[in-house]
Amino acid sequence: MKLVSWILTGALVGGSTCEIIYAGVNSAGGEFAQENLPGAFGIDYLFINESSIDYFLNAGVNTIRVPFLLERICPLETGLGSVFNESYFVELQSAVTHITTRGGYAILDAHNYMRYNDPSMQPNSGSIIGNMSDPQAATTESLAAFWTEFSTRFKTNPNVIFGIMNEPHTMPTDLVLKNDQAMIDAIRAAGAQQLILVPGNGFTGAHRWLNTTCSPAQAECTPNADVLTAITDPLSNFAFDMHLYFDNDTSGTHEECTLAAPANLQPVTQWLRQHNYTAFLSEFGAGANPTCFRTLNDTLVFLEENAEFVGWTYWAAGPLWGDYFLSIEPGEGAQSNTTWPMVLEPHIKSYGPMVRCGVSGSRAPTGGVRGLEGCLGVKLPG
Repeated sequence: MKLVSWILTGALVGGSTCEIIYAGVNSAGGEFAQENLPGAFGIDYLFINESSIDYFLNAGVNTIRVPFLLERICPLETGLGSVFNESYFVELQSAVTHITTRGGYAILDAHNYMRYNDPSMQPNSGSIIGNMSDPQAATTESLAAFWTEFSTRFKTNPNVIFGIMNEPHTMPTDLVLKNDQAMIDAIRAAGAQQLILVPGNGFTGAHRWLNTTCSPAQAECTPNADVLTAITDPLSNFAFDMHLYFDNDTSGTHEECTLAAPANLQPVTQWLRQHNYTAFLSEFGAGANPTCFRTLNDTLVFLEENAEFVGWTYWAAGPLWGDYFLSIEPGEGAQSNTTWPMVLEPHIKSYGPMVRCGVSGSRAPTGGVRGLEGCLGVKLPG
């Protein structure tokens, strides 16, 4: 406890030098039990616990990342595209409405690793979207059709953020670019103007953004930094979606942490600054022990000191975790009484009050803090 208190006191006394626009947690669960399709709501999958969302929002959080599964929203019978399982969509929409009417931003996260048709062994099962050599693969065009329909349904909610694809990996980076661009184009053509989070190859790892991401190295796994500068957005309202874990293989599966972070964020931060980009750390997690607390805290300080990072969401809260070692679900999570009050919440408190109820964007807003009521009444530009 003394070590943790010293770390946090040292970090917070000086205050943060740059504004974090978005801060919060993932509420995982909508993508659970991938082997059971379509699955039963409340048993196989569940998006949020409303009382937990209220707890985080009341604590000062302003962003909740909500994963969903493409094979549930677009049944295999009809394929990836514009035909939805409306029962699944209604539950997702209900979660988003709960978050946004209370002043939170909801990141809608397609949790599919740039794959579709067999999520049973994620992240490795399923056909790579847009892989023309795989006759079972969904096409880039069908992915765009999905985002056209999906973004149309949310384009009037200013507090939505589109997390277009979770953790593409082990595929040509040029194909990641092609799919990313198709999704951006579809969202903008539908008239949606909110922030888009754009992933890279290699599980969208921030620490490997400048490196090849396949093992063994393959020519087509070009570093994200060499390829994704070709991304275009007519509204220039996107940020690169990045992840970072603190165990020895950066997989987020071990309770022990190294001290590699935040130094391993320096290369990508310089790249972002060079190209005038912003990034969002939408997944990161650490075990509940002094080394992890130190690394986690130092990483948050780094994000606060570098304006290229506009926000973060910790992995993870969610109603179905049980005893998962990274869970911070209030009253249940293994870290709800350690990592949350010792490290995460003090940083959240230092940001407050955070911006709420404005159209999501990749830069600091100009209107200041808005009230908690009437978020859905805020009009989008135009």
